[in-house]
Parts: sequence; structure tokens; C-alpha cells
Amino acid sequence: MTNIIKIMLRDFKSISTNVVALVIIMGLCVIPSLYAWFNIHSNWDPYSEDATSNLKIAVYSKDEGVKIRNFSLAVGDSVVNALHENRTIGWVFPEDERTAINGVYSGDFYAALIIPEDFTKSITQMIDGNLDGGRILYYENDKKNAIATKITGKAKTAVETQVNTTVFATITELAAKLGSTLENTDNHAAVHQMTVRMENLKKDIRGLQHMLGSAKKMTDAVMQTMKGMLQLNEKIILDLRSDLGLIATASVSFSTSGIETANVRLQDYLLLMKDGKADLTKMRKELKGLYEYVDELESELIGIKDSELLQQMVDVLENEPEKIGTFFSTPVNLQKERVYPIKNYGSQMAPFYTVLSIWVGALILVAIIHTKVHPIKGVENMKYYQEYFGRYAVFFIVGQLQTLICVLGDVFFLNIQCRHLFLFWCASALASFVFTLLIYSLTYAFGNVGEALAVVIMVIQVAGAGGTFPKEVLPDIYQQIYTFLPFPYAMDALKEAVGGIYENAFLESLGKLAVFLVVSLVIGLVFSIPFRKLNAKIEKSKERSKLMI
Repeated sequence: MTNIIKIMLRDFKSISTNVVALVIIMGLCVIPSLYAWFNIHSNWDPYSEDATSNLKIAVYSKDEGVKIRNFSLAVGDSVVNALHENRTIGWVFPEDERTAINGVYSGDFYAALIIPEDFTKSITQMIDGNLDGGRILYYENDKKNAIATKITGKAKTAVETQVNTTVFATITELAAKLGSTLENTDNHAAVHQMTVRMENLKKDIRGLQHMLGSAKKMTDAVMQTMKGMLQLNEKIILDLRSDLGLIATASVSFSTSGIETANVRLQDYLLLMKDGKADLTKMRKELKGLYEYVDELESELIGIKDSELLQQMVDVLENEPEKIGTFFSTPVNLQKERVYPIKNYGSQMAPFYTVLSIWVGALILVAIIHTKVHPIKGVENMKYYQEYFGRYAVFFIVGQLQTLICVLGDVFFLNIQCRHLFLFWCASALASFVFTLLIYSLTYAFGNVGEALAVVIMVIQVAGAGGTFPKEVLPDIYQQIYTFLPFPYAMDALKEAVGGIYENAFLESLGKLAVFLVVSLVIGLVFSIPFRKLNAKIEKSKERSKLMI
């Protein structure tokens, strides 16, 4: 233990008394943080409207539209007008199709949407049973930028939604106008007139029933009165029959046989009264049946004219066609409940870039500071494990300073979201401890080969740790390897501190990360023994080359 302390004191004295060494150490403390800060800031919020509105997508409509009765319809123009108000993407509206398409090839535009001449016509063919719908040509420049095409792909989806909404809104508005026209025709008035006449017929029938109830007291004058009423009802029936023709032309779903049946029954009453041989009891019974039958017909007709559901549909079509369009274009809306919400993309990427910068910082240390300990005056019989722990102290302290600066900059300079600052620092400090010890052990055991291994491990971790893409979408080989690397566990711990803690997830991640401390010690204290002679030969060969450090 004494020799370990002597090595540590000698190293710190050498740094503090050497201006160049002190400046280099200060630079080593700051440089890795710059790597994290620049990357986090550059990825701060690339999917916000302020950012995506800088991506230019051309839109040009050749839609010629159609004319239905007295109404003109051009869905393409409606779509273009709607996109003029959309700020999600930098929509550009060139004067011709060639400019739009050439702009995609030249890279001036990331994509172009071309609405063809028959767009509205192809949509309105649904009336004839053709449900193929309309098509919009979409040109996209994959060469310009890989991520940009994913963002513009979302813009394409947004346009599809906008088109669907516009189409349904326009069609429902047109249907409302046509429905309003039909509603104001004479056919609708005929239906209303017929219900009024039916009500009058029911009143006359009730009068006849009352008179028949007092049949024993009838006089000849009263009997002449009854015939007059029957003649009046005969005229009403003839009027109802003429109205029936108007109802049929209005395409009202109403049974014409019902009116004809009522007509036949009432004609029988007329004949019976003219003959003067009426069976009063039978007449009262049949007259009651006729009243109930006419009442049913009137209810059916009123239901057709004043259906509450039908009236509500007409009102919505007339007053809120946009809502109908929105409903049919997106009949189901998902209600998003954000779990552990993070305010921006930069904060989401902070765990990855912070962990990566800690690894880079540890890698720079082994490139600048030697792991080999030169002989110290007054120290005899120095053991290899004493050299190992004595020299590592510098790596540990500088690594912790690198981490502290990086964490403070993330939170107070970049203002990343961090729900648990202390835990964020704890996880970062443990990650620095693991990374510096692992890279130091590799270099101590294998020399320059160990440094190269540290670089290879970093490359694999960047590709397979799931920092930018979910690890589940990566090739199988990466999914199998990443569980044996320290990156994922350090990142998971930092994510918990940024977004929020779930049960024991934070401690479990730290526990798995700490396992690599044991691995590092085995490499540095065990594997280094058989490689000492080989490393010595490699060092001599490097010196003879007079090229390599």
C-alpha cells in the first residue's frame, strides 16, 4: 500500500510542477464534454415545426375539377389552399410541374407532390361504384439526406390525411347543397299538404262516428248532412290520389297501396249511404277501422317528413361539412398518454452522448498518459499490482473531473431535462469509473493492442447500444453482442435519471454496470502477466522504427 501511495504522490507532483503537463490535463478534462455538448445541442429539437419548416417540398396541382349539376368541384385546389396554411413543412408552390420535379432532382426540394388532371374526377367516380380513389404522384430525393426523407415521409402522410379530410368535407358539403335543393322542391311541399288533408279526413271520420252514435235520434235533415260530409270526403280522397303522384316523384319511401285501400273503403261507405240500407252497427265498426288505418298512414308519412335522425343528419351536412370530412378521414383518434415525458429530442439523446463522451475521455487518457510506471527513487521491489493501482489513480481522478464538467454542462448550460440531477451524476461517475478502469486495464495488459481494442469496442457499442435507433430493429448480431457491453447499462441508468425512475430499474442498471469493474480487474491483474514479455518486445520494435510513439 505504501508503494501505491508513493506512486500516486509522485504523479500528482509531476503534474502540478509542470506547466505543460498541467495545461494538458486541464484540456483532457474539458475536451470530452465538448463532444457531448455539441452533439446534444445539434440534435436539440430537429422534429419541431421551426426545424421541419425549413425542409422544402414542392406542390403543384393540375386538377381540372368536375361540374356536378350547378356546382363546381376541384379537390386539388382545395388541397393546395389548405397546405398554404400548413407550417409543418416548408411548402413551395412552383408555377409548373417541370419546375417542381426538376427541383427534386437538383436537390432544391426534398420532395414534390403532383396532383394529376383527373384527380377530382377519379374521386367522384365513387358515385358510379368505382372505389379506386384518386392518386397523387410523390417524388422524393433519397440521395440528399437519409433522415430528411423520413421526415418528409411524415409530411407525405400528413398530406394524405389533408387530402382525405378535404375530399370528405367537399363531398359532404356538396351533398348538403344538393339535399337542400331537393328539400325546397314542390315534392316536399306535397308531402306536407298530404298530411294536412289526412288530418282533415280523420276529423270528418270522427264526425261520422259521433253522428252514428246518435243514429236513433236522426232526422231526415241530419241524414242529408251525413251524405254531404261523405261527398266532401270523396273529394278529399281524390285530392290524396293526385298528391300520391307527387310523392312518388320525390322518391319518398311510402306505400301507395295504403292510400288506395283507404280510398276503396271510403267508396264502400259512399255506396252504402246512397242506398239508404246502412247497418249502423256495422258502419260504426268499419268506420273505426278506417280511422285507425288512416291514422297509421299519417304517422308513416309524418315519420318520413319529420324524422328526427334525418333532420339531424341534414343539419350536420349543411352546417358542419368539415367535421364530417374529418370524421371519415380519421374515424378513430388515439388519445396519447405520455409516460415519462421528455421535453425535447436533445434531452432524449443526452444519455447516449454523455456516455459516449465519457468513453472518449477515457480513451484519450490512455493515448496521452503512460500506463507504465518508471522507477521511483527510494521505492524498491515494486510489484506489478502496485504499479497498476498507483498509476490508475491519475486516470480515475481526471476521468471524474471530465464527468463532472460534462454533467454540469448538460444540465446548467444546455438545460437538458433531468428529473434527478444527483442520480444523473452518480450514474455518470460510475460509468467513468468503469470505462477508465476497463480501458486502462486493456492498455496496461496489452499495450497498443489494448488501445486498439478499446477503439473497436467503442465502435461496436455506438452501433449496437441502441443510442439512436431501438436495439430491437438492429441486426441480430448486434442484439446478441450489446448485452455483453457496458454502454447499454450506463445509458439505461441515465435515462431513468432524465425521464423518471421506475421501481428498481436505476439500481439494477448500476449493478449490471458494476460487473465490468470485476472484468477490468481480471484483465489488468491476471491477463497482463503472460503478456509482459510480448509487450516489451513490441515497445522495442516501435522505438527502433523511430516513427511510432
